[in-house]
Amino acid sequence: PQLKVVATLSIGFDHIDVDECKKRGIQVCNAANPINVSAVAEFTVGLLLAVSRNIVKAAGAIQRGEWVQPWIKNFYVGRGLVNAVVGIVGMGRIGQAVLDRILPFGVSKVYYYDVLSPVSAADEKGAHSTTFDQLLKSSDYVVVTCNLTEDNRGMFDSKAFSMMKPNAVFVNTSRGGVVQQEALIDALKNNRIRAAAIDVTTPEPLPKDHELLTLPNVVVTPHIAAAEEIVWEIKSTLTAENIIAVLEGRKPPTPVY
Repeated sequence: PQLKVVATLSIGFDHIDVDECKKRGIQVCNAANPINVSAVAEFTVGLLLAVSRNIVKAAGAIQRGEWVQPWIKNFYVGRGLVNAVVGIVGMGRIGQAVLDRILPFGVSKVYYYDVLSPVSAADEKGAHSTTFDQLLKSSDYVVVTCNLTEDNRGMFDSKAFSMMKPNAVFVNTSRGGVVQQEALIDALKNNRIRAAAIDVTTPEPLPKDHELLTLPNVVVTPHIAAAEEIVWEIKSTLTAENIIAVLEGRKPPTPVY
């Protein structure tokens, strides 16, 4: 009965039982801020390039002493974004920020799927709203930036991966729960898709001997898309301001409801 506020340093709040907090009259706050959105978006594009251009693999090759002459034909040749088709699942603030960052790369087309489609801000920039299935079939890169809900939990299952192009790259910086991880592993092992780059997993952290970490065509990072210096300063301050506001009887800066 003494608990008045639950404040999280994150934008996502799927780890909080919001409905129960509502019932008990407990205020829930997140740390939503525009700089966080920018940080996640730039990391998402960076992660995409890290796997598609073989940046991580190539760096590892040097450490292993594989760079033995100035030029080696087909040495870690990757694929870029020029003339590529990109599909974005979730055209909220982060999805739109990713869109802004990939357009200058010269992509040929951007499709998006969002439960609130159409999204006028995305349409005005030339993105095309489509169905989930059509996005999977058409995209060279499938980028996931949606929130995790009970409706989309596990939406990337075996069927979804089987619909993607065999040379497609899957990028996820949303939540691990939107992916059936065993289906992703199966798709990577059997070359049903080209590669994956993921910042989120199930569970977190992954055990160091997890099968996903043994695959050569995946880059996994430890949920650090928002781990940027300015972002953490802002989120720390914002979280403190949320708590103080509630305890003083004022409306918090970033309430969840």
